[in-house]
Amino acid sequence: MTVYAKLNAARAAFHAKSLKKSGKNSFAGYSYFELGDFLIPALQVFETYGLCPVVSFTDEMAFLDLVDAEIQKGHVNQMFRAKTEVL
Repeated sequence: MTVYAKLNAARAAFHAKSLKKSGKNSFAGYSYFELGDFLIPALQVFETYGLCPVVSFTDEMAFLDLVDAEIQKGHVNQMFRAKTEVL
């Protein structure tokens, strides 16, 4: 299976999971996902499909490199705009 096929299978498996929002903003009255709400389930799915996530950050961007852990050659690079808040 190619790294892209593994990524698609992992995405489907992750979206099939029922995740719960554990963060609460009592002032504004809403719930939100905290890192622990989705990180452990995501890592479990990646392991199932032989993918190794490598995360790196700059001041404004977050990068997720998914490496095919079985062949150690194929990889997919994803970029995300990082949003930081000062509390």
